[in-house]
Amino acid sequence: MITTPARAIKQECHWCLGEVRGRVCHSKICKLNDNTLPNLEKIRLYCLDCVETKQEGKDCTEKLLSEPSPCYLHPYRFGRNPKRFRDV
Repeated sequence: MITTPARAIKQECHWCLGEVRGRVCHSKICKLNDNTLPNLEKIRLYCLDCVETKQEGKDCTEKLLSEPSPCYLHPYRFGRNPKRFRDV
């Protein structure tokens, strides 16, 4: 089970690159590859690229069209960690 945003990013990148060990992503357009941003911000921007509107992001069901497994980044798609309690 994925427990942190960093692990979710690692799993998503592993899925994208395939099963080959030692492969390094050299993508210039993937938001998950931007090391200037915090992990939660990377995920939020990546998810906004996946859908066309913020409403579609809210309505996301975490089901990938071409894969039977759920999206690893889904719990963090709003740029927040749902496992952290926040006092409001």
